[in-house]
Amino acid sequence: MVSAQDSAITSSSFSDKEIAELFSDVGEIDALVLFERELARVQESLQIIPEGIGKEIYAALENPKFDLGLLATGFENDAIPIPALLKQLREQLEPAAANYLHFGATSQDVIDTALIIRIKAAVVIIEKNLKDLTAELGRLAQKYRTTVMIGRTRNQNASPTVFALKIVNWLAPLQRQQQRLTELLPRLLVVQFGGAAGTNAALGNKGGEVNSALAATLGLAAAGSAWHAQRDNIVEFSNWLSMTAGQIGKMAQDILLMAQNEVGEIRFSGAGKSSTMPNKSNPVLLETLLSLAGYCRAQSDLMGSTLLVSHERDGVCMSLDRLAFPPLICAAAASITQALKCLASISVNEEAMSRNLIADNGLIMAEMAVFELVKSMERSKASELVRQACELCLTNNSHMIDELESLTDVDLDWDALKQPKNYLGNAEEVIDSVLQTNR
Repeated sequence: MVSAQDSAITSSSFSDKEIAELFSDVGEIDALVLFERELARVQESLQIIPEGIGKEIYAALENPKFDLGLLATGFENDAIPIPALLKQLREQLEPAAANYLHFGATSQDVIDTALIIRIKAAVVIIEKNLKDLTAELGRLAQKYRTTVMIGRTRNQNASPTVFALKIVNWLAPLQRQQQRLTELLPRLLVVQFGGAAGTNAALGNKGGEVNSALAATLGLAAAGSAWHAQRDNIVEFSNWLSMTAGQIGKMAQDILLMAQNEVGEIRFSGAGKSSTMPNKSNPVLLETLLSLAGYCRAQSDLMGSTLLVSHERDGVCMSLDRLAFPPLICAAAASITQALKCLASISVNEEAMSRNLIADNGLIMAEMAVFELVKSMERSKASELVRQACELCLTNNSHMIDELESLTDVDLDWDALKQPKNYLGNAEEVIDSVLQTNR
């Protein structure tokens, strides 16, 4: 074990297995070899390398053999795996074919395009899981659209809301994340092929043709220019991953607070146990989601350092990519799958929500009371009367509206003022708007 993400004990909590396989040693080598095979086939089709050579390379490297120990030694010497990998691949080719392997390319062409190949495969998994998560949140919002509860601001009772609107506050940002991902993918899923300094000089005037043909065969977009030294699209996606984990972390934090014993509005099944306290049901999934959000934020910040590329290529940038990005995408993907597990494990305690409303003694109706009184008096006087009623409510353990009624002779529907369901504004309209977007 090097980290919690590759530990046999903890990796299932802090990483996504499918994504991790894409960014394993084997996953990377598969993508690197795919680049070399497709490059050879494209270059043959464009008559850059001799006829038959591209097909020979493509066929011979379908199931290549490689020695991870030699790759490790090569990486230690070169800080990249490509020279050592190419040496092993050439040994599996006839001399004529070996001469044209990796023709006109540079190491970072292979490394960057292999990264994008794996990101593309990872995004398919991430999009599917994120869609499942937003669908589940939508289902829950529909189910609890009339469940009135206390709305809390700055961790204090504020005014009435419905649980569905709280869920919408988790759902809407994730919907926007889905839209952001759709918008950034055309910028991200781009082939890298620029040669030694981004000019493709080794290919004469055929660099652009190779770029376009290679992109097409790999299912990527062609780049307008070599992006060795342009890391903005990778950083943009890194920020997206961090933001997604962060939005899920906000949901986890809300649920965590609602699940506190004295609040009791959320319960868990199969929650974590304490080694010494049988009474405990620890919210481990929620804590995991909050931990992943913080971790992704730190990794994304590190990825931002890759923008500081020197000249046309930078080894520091390549090392930071390797150190920070695979853990980031694995952790962010895990936050989505763990969020799905979390939602499946919770139950909503509507009785507790109602009980907490009653225990509030009408204090959350203070704003409504002020606006009702304003119809008959100045705002300052109305606010002062309600303030006094709130103090009496706390002193006498009485209902705030009853205390307010005793302080004024204004004719109001006092019973209606006691009902939180009468002060929900356009909550239903907001819920419908977000749920409509979810379809």
